[in-house]
Amino acid sequence: MDDVKEKILVVDDEESIRAGVSQKLLSTGYDCMTAANGKLALEAIFKNNFDLILLDIKMPGLSGMEVLRHVTERYTDIAVIMLSALVDTETAVESMRLGAYDYITKPVSLNTLVLRVEKALERRRLIVENREYHLRLEQKVGLQVEQIQRYYREALEELAHEETALRKLEATKQDKMTTLSLDATNDVDAEEIYWQMARSLAQLAEAHEPYIFGHAERVSILARKIAAHMGCPLDHIRDIQLAAILHDIGKISIPDHILFKPGRLTPTERYELEKHPAVAANVLRHIEYFTHILPLIEYHHEWYNGEGYPIRLKGEDIPLGARILAVASDYDAMTCPRPYRPSHSSAEAIQIFNEYSGIQWDPQVVDTLLQVLGQDAKMQRATAPLQLEQ
Repeated sequence: MDDVKEKILVVDDEESIRAGVSQKLLSTGYDCMTAANGKLALEAIFKNNFDLILLDIKMPGLSGMEVLRHVTERYTDIAVIMLSALVDTETAVESMRLGAYDYITKPVSLNTLVLRVEKALERRRLIVENREYHLRLEQKVGLQVEQIQRYYREALEELAHEETALRKLEATKQDKMTTLSLDATNDVDAEEIYWQMARSLAQLAEAHEPYIFGHAERVSILARKIAAHMGCPLDHIRDIQLAAILHDIGKISIPDHILFKPGRLTPTERYELEKHPAVAANVLRHIEYFTHILPLIEYHHEWYNGEGYPIRLKGEDIPLGARILAVASDYDAMTCPRPYRPSHSSAEAIQIFNEYSGIQWDPQVVDTLLQVLGQDAKMQRATAPLQLEQ
């Protein structure tokens, strides 16, 4: 037994039963009180913190079922075991439906009763511990969300300062024709600074999900290859690469208990998850350099058949860059491990893409992905060191 005794209330209108049961529980190490009827039981419950109640069903005045309803509605941490002299299946089912932990038919041996009490108290401990764990987890997630929001505010402020500096730099470059003595060290490539900003934001998001480290860069490289194979203009390819680096920064707003959940998400959890493209777009909307790539980021979770999110675009209504980004991102996600599943092989990923081509992904983009992967595989074989026979 623990040092802190668990407190039990025995409620029965028969004095001999109250005395016998309470004496046995006291000798077992529990703290025990008794009540002769439902009214006295409710008074005792109001004044004390009980862990468990042994509750007779048939009593004068308030019945055990009425007391049970009161307890389960107002004192959810108390375990209740119902006692009855009658074998009544309907009452047993109803009492369990109302929240009773157990239903015991009298007469019962005191040793058996103690075992049933221990079992009910163990179940109660697990339920209370589980609820407290989830409460602590929610508090921890709340603190992390506050931290992340603070990081975002600081990052946005820093980006705003840097954008102001870049505007001044661009203005300086406009005056370059009339200011021949401009110091060469001030001739900074503004575009490169924006790309550095993008990579910094991606690294901030990936720090929230360390198991996907490098995802943004890998997706950027694969998306560039797909776009080049499809004959996209160079400026479009650069836009797709940049969007790939930034496409998942909105995930930093998703609580950990949703992001790392191994099982199926609830509708509420899925709603929170599906907000991350809009979160990313709202962050980047404040930086003029990124505004033209926002549709690629916002719509990279749209499905080719119109069943995706956030606005259920369909087919070629989805920007081509977003369709390419979806394929590149999903391929990398499939072939990298997650905390809740192992990674797929490239062959397994290809099978999934073939199965859902025209449903989730653009068939033309999927075909191009397969060509790119085939060429990469040939290149790897061609450049692999020769194995000499011994």
